[in-house]
Amino acid sequence: MTVTRIQQINNSRYRVYVDDRVFCVLYKGELKTYGIIEGVEITEETYELIRSEVLASRAKKRAMNLLMKHSFTEHKLREKLLEGDYPEDIVDLALDYVIGYGYVDDRRYVKDYISSHNMDKSIRRITNDLISKGISQDIIREELDAASDTEFAVDEEAQIRHLLHKRHFDMNAADAAQIRKECAYLAGKGFSTEIIRHVMHDLIPD
Repeated sequence: MTVTRIQQINNSRYRVYVDDRVFCVLYKGELKTYGIIEGVEITEETYELIRSEVLASRAKKRAMNLLMKHSFTEHKLREKLLEGDYPEDIVDLALDYVIGYGYVDDRRYVKDYISSHNMDKSIRRITNDLISKGISQDIIREELDAASDTEFAVDEEAQIRHLLHKRHFDMNAADAAQIRKECAYLAGKGFSTEIIRHVMHDLIPD
């Protein structure tokens, strides 16, 4: 294996390429400690030493620091660590570490997200948001079902009524065009045609 390139990132950090592929990011002092010189071969022993002594520990600390500032799903935390040029198997080690201690729990993340947005986001919007964070549809569906009989159930009818009230919609004075406009607005928020029609029907004066 040969160090084919050492790319300076800033005053203290350098991206190291081995055999023309990104290996890791090291500090200036670490380059000297491990004898990393552009164009010079790196032994298997040194390669593994950097992985075990530097990268594994640093990836775990990076994961912990990220989690102290913000909640992450496993998928998003993986993305953040990969952005730091950690090898994928080192990222796996860091994730196993934080997951093992319960610092990352996708199911708990979903529960918290539902309880935070049960009154301002439709089921479809909640589902799409969580899928975009890399959470499986099975977990999302299970936790939405579990919340349905609790105080954290997603009450789409209440949400629609609240939105219509904020938009000063008056069923008594609305014509067909206004009704269509509001229905389109609500559909854009992720509400199904069925529930929109149901609420609109209930708003029709006796």
